[in-house]
Amino acid sequence: MKLDYLKGLYQKGLFEVHECFTTWEQAVRASVQPLVRAGMAEPAYADSIIDNVEENGPYIFLAPHICMPHSKAVELVHKPGICFVKVNQPVWYDKNDPDMGAELFFTIAACELNAHLDAVMELADIFDDEETITALLNAKSSQDFEKLLG
Repeated sequence: MKLDYLKGLYQKGLFEVHECFTTWEQAVRASVQPLVRAGMAEPAYADSIIDNVEENGPYIFLAPHICMPHSKAVELVHKPGICFVKVNQPVWYDKNDPDMGAELFFTIAACELNAHLDAVMELADIFDDEETITALLNAKSSQDFEKLLG
C-alpha cells in the first residue's frame, strides 16, 4: 500500500475524519480547514473552490470516491500544501451520477498557477493503488487510521 505520504499528512495534523455532510459545499469547506488551521490558506479559499465549481462544473470530482478540491486563487494561499479529509458517507455533487460522489478529499493549496499539477503527480500513486483506496474507504475513525498508518 502507498501510505507513506498520508502518514506524513497525519503527523502534521493535515488529516481529518468526518461522518457526513449534507452538501458538497459543506464538505469542501471542511476539507480546507486543516490548511487554514496550519496557516497555509485563508478560509475564503473554500469559497473560491466552490465558486469555481459553480462556474466550471465538478472538476474537483476526479474519480469514484476521490475529490481534489483546489482553486487558482493563489492570493488566498500562504504556503503550499495538501491535506486529507475522509468522509464516511459519500458526498454527492450529483446523486444521479455514480462518478460524482466522494469520500476521500485531497485538498490542494498552491501558491502558483498550475502548481497543483505537481501535487496531482505526488498523489497519483495513491489514486492508482486499489488496495490503498480500499483501505482508506474502510477506515472509519481516527483510531482506524492510526492503526492503518502505523
